Amino acid sequence: MAVHGFRIDQVPKRIEFRIFESRSAAASAASDLLAALIRKGLATDPAAQASLVVSGGSTPGPCFDHLSAEVLDWSRVIVVPSDERWVPDNDPDSNEGLIKRRLLQDQAGAARVLSLYRSGIEAVQAPLLIEPDLMNLSQPFSAALLGMGEDGHFASLFPDFDGLQSALDPESQVACTMVQTAGSPHLRISLTLSALLNCVHTVLLIYGEAKRSVFESAYRGGSAYPVEALLHHARAPLTVMWAP
Repeated sequence: MAVHGFRIDQVPKRIEFRIFESRSAAASAASDLLAALIRKGLATDPAAQASLVVSGGSTPGPCFDHLSAEVLDWSRVIVVPSDERWVPDNDPDSNEGLIKRRLLQDQAGAARVLSLYRSGIEAVQAPLLIEPDLMNLSQPFSAALLGMGEDGHFASLFPDFDGLQSALDPESQVACTMVQTAGSPHLRISLTLSALLNCVHTVLLIYGEAKRSVFESAYRGGSAYPVEALLHHARAPLTVMWAP
């Protein structure tokens, strides 16, 4: 079943597709844009906080390395994982662990992370505890760095997730959800589409011909890819950065 099918002429004009010759160039450009957005968020008020949503996986690491060297008031920045496997941050599969190892270094060492994993409880209980913490952050999020899988998923909103339709509801009042799929060895917590849309500017960083093909199919509309909903319902600028 297609998710929120749409024609290409219905795609929001605020979506920009940028092509880079190398992945390192794309990572650097993504870092520059994210840093500018964070600075803008902090400049609104001397006491203001900025919130940065980031994905895990292999793609964002080099971008994190660049971003960690940016000189800004990181003590007022809260980093929010877009999703998390239900493992502690010392587990190699933890997105929070990746954020701490690659982003919260150098200049960015003063930033804080909003943990989605909560020890001592079951994953199914976590969304009720996480939601108030998300609501206490400055809204909308200052910036988001998202990735996309070759199956068209973003965050942990996978095509075979039973709760996908609800999680992709752009008007949902639910900010995060537990995700269980046959293809993942871990339970996961993921922000929903409605939560991710509440962002000043989103960067979607994708690499390789296969992912470009998936993006173009979702952009045209009528696909079964979850990312199509992100593109179709984008309310604020969304910059897609691609490299071979």
